[in-house]
Amino acid sequence: MPEIFRKRIDSHSLFAIWKIQETMEELLEMISLRKAERELFNTFLAESRKKQWLAYRILIRSMLEPENYPVEYNASGKPFLAGSRYHISVTHSGDLAAVIMSSSGSVGIDIEKVRPRILKVVDKYLHESELLQPGARNNCTLLTMAWCGKEALYKLYGHRNLDFKQNIRLELIEPEPFCEFRGEIRKGSNHQVYQMVSEQFDDYILVYVIDPAGQSSLFS
Repeated sequence: MPEIFRKRIDSHSLFAIWKIQETMEELLEMISLRKAERELFNTFLAESRKKQWLAYRILIRSMLEPENYPVEYNASGKPFLAGSRYHISVTHSGDLAAVIMSSSGSVGIDIEKVRPRILKVVDKYLHESELLQPGARNNCTLLTMAWCGKEALYKLYGHRNLDFKQNIRLELIEPEPFCEFRGEIRKGSNHQVYQMVSEQFDDYILVYVIDPAGQSSLFS
């Protein structure tokens, strides 16, 4: 089983990473899909998308054992485990898929491979104030961490009416193999600060956020 990393964050939360090395047939043998899952799976055209989708579902099942809850989606496309007390968030990039799970509150996670092309889209997701911070124009690792941070907060928020540039702000710090930084969601008169965590896995950056106080409900 190619689960390459699992971390217990606290007594309520954990995340895990799967490296996709299997063929499609091998992945399908690892999981029994419900009817609705099979129908959704058949709508995907790209084999890479199908493998990523299967991988994170297999990962969810392994993290839940012996429990087993169906993955469903709210109106905004946020996944949840029907009938379960657990909050989840999923992500995939290249040959890695990751899942974070918590029984204490909403979660968000994102993983991305560090690539120079991130330099071309900086102005689309960083606010003017963020662009003034050191490294915001030329540090690919820092910029990838920032993108992952905004994705993680967007997923935690769980609704589509959130603009990366205007509604999500980050404290940009020099990336390390493990580091913590602050993120903020600004929506109308509500401003909420979150503690973010970034970890590096080879040439990938993973960022996650947990909302144990249920603060994201302020923005629902």
